[in-house]
Amino acid sequence: MNILHVVPSFAPCFAHGGVVNASYQIAKKQFEAGHNVSVYTTDSCDERLKYKDNYNVDVDGIKVFYFKNLSNTIKNKMTIDTPISSIRYIKKTINNFDIIHIHEHRHSLAIATHRYAKKNNIPYVLQAHGSVLPFFQKEKLKDIFDKLWGFDILHDASRVFALTEIEKEQYLKMGILNEKIEIVPLGINLDEYTNLPNRGKFKSKYNISENDKLILFLGRIHEIKGLDLLIKSFNELKNENIKLAIVGGDYGFKEELLKLIEKYDLTDKIIFPGVLTGRDKIEAMVDCDIFIMPSRYESFTTSGLEAMACRKPLILTKNNHIHTWVKDNTGLVCEFNEKELSNSINKLLNDEDLCKKFGNTGRELIENKYNWNTVEKQIESIYEKCIIKY
Repeated sequence: MNILHVVPSFAPCFAHGGVVNASYQIAKKQFEAGHNVSVYTTDSCDERLKYKDNYNVDVDGIKVFYFKNLSNTIKNKMTIDTPISSIRYIKKTINNFDIIHIHEHRHSLAIATHRYAKKNNIPYVLQAHGSVLPFFQKEKLKDIFDKLWGFDILHDASRVFALTEIEKEQYLKMGILNEKIEIVPLGINLDEYTNLPNRGKFKSKYNISENDKLILFLGRIHEIKGLDLLIKSFNELKNENIKLAIVGGDYGFKEELLKLIEKYDLTDKIIFPGVLTGRDKIEAMVDCDIFIMPSRYESFTTSGLEAMACRKPLILTKNNHIHTWVKDNTGLVCEFNEKELSNSINKLLNDEDLCKKFGNTGRELIENKYNWNTVEKQIESIYEKCIIKY
């Protein structure tokens, strides 16, 4: 198959969130399966991407086209992409593809791709990655976008991918027919978690005693992630032998967290290692005792899957869509509440057998379901149904 992925940001911009990693992993697995895979994206990263030829970049066998944004600042601060020359290029090349995979739908590349895919009868699937409904931030702008383009982009898709049953309900609320919705979870690259590093490497780098318990958050430092709640709950633990690592890039919320840390006098107990990737990230997972994602809203937790691959127990709030299968299976689930979260942490810190049970169940789920090899096969099957229909 000739496959096109359309996504606002792509590798190597992994600090821009889970959508970048998901689109990259899917595209990479499809190339490894023998397909011709291309990606249309923008050149915005922390720093603007510059290649010898931005319209012909080989990323692990994937042909990537980085359209230039008019403003990298607007893209990064307001998440509004302005890719110049993309419309003309998409119009010229759309017929080169058998199937198109649009990641998220409220962006300029999705508008142009939808227009010319429909005009040329090219089937496309849409994966909203948790952004089906217009809420949490910029609701009015999202409503306007939906009225102008968003509803059509959603409804004209051959299939839409829901990460969970909860996201499926969101698609239904937007009027998408039940038969067009496929439950397609995210996964991780299991090969990266076959030979895990020895314990102690992360703690050694950050001067954490091997006797200290370590709580880990890994993701964007953003208000939506609930890190203020985590710090307040951490303060309730009253245990001298616990450290908290908040791993990830700052999306405008770190200053608020530093004020809380100073207020509770927790400076020597909480560290910010920044963005960790590859083996450095896995070392942090291996050394932690509990992985926590205390989100105000979360459609899926890829970093949680990575922790499961390292046999770590999870703690999530009920605002995370995967809580339905995590609860009492691979970890604990609580309300978005300071006391409940601290109680959940205490429960796991004081029950090694329960932690081991959750960790083993999580690893088994990764091996059987939540890995990119399994997910890619499911996606390929859906693509084939869409192409046959057309």
